[in-house]
Amino acid sequence: MNNDDVVVVVNREDVEDTNKIIQLNFFSDVDEVDIRKTKWLLGKYVDMIDIIQNYEYALKQIENGMSAYELLSAEGSVAKRESGHELTADVTANAVIMKDKRHANYELYVFISNNVRFAINNLKDVHEGVAARLLFLEGKKYLKAQEYMEKGYRKDVPGIAATTFADKRRRAIANIANSLKFNRTLDFVTIDYGRGRNNEGEIGLLISK
Repeated sequence: MNNDDVVVVVNREDVEDTNKIIQLNFFSDVDEVDIRKTKWLLGKYVDMIDIIQNYEYALKQIENGMSAYELLSAEGSVAKRESGHELTADVTANAVIMKDKRHANYELYVFISNNVRFAINNLKDVHEGVAARLLFLEGKKYLKAQEYMEKGYRKDVPGIAATTFADKRRRAIANIANSLKFNRTLDFVTIDYGRGRNNEGEIGLLISK
């Protein structure tokens, strides 16, 4: 199997997963695009928190009188994570906000991350809530989160089988998507199908220039 075959398999599995999530969603105004945007945001939450903390650290150093040169030198060693993922289609490093001092972008990340966290913390089903917190707020790998919940992650939350975990994850995403659609958080996520993009389009945030 070559790399192209791997990409096709991954995309097909993601499409099937998205379709199953839509089937679990009881809100007719949430569609495939909304689910894709929600899954993307959930996958970027930890990265957004890193950027927020990095920017806030930079502001603190400015308040403490650090020079611009010292600030740019410090950016490479503060709040860095080697996640291997880009936050948006055209933003590739945590340091971008610090360099450009785009406070509006910082505020957008704070707004979005707060709404994602609120949606997860307000999930009614306890298993959905724990699964979402492990996977999205804490950034646990799927199999690790599944193992935690199978063995009984918390004393007050009974353990669940792997198949049940998969179902709870999908239901959680469906409910989170509805919350983010309702409060218009998803309006800040765009899918670009322009020239040079793949057929599925590239997802990113609508950030100020």
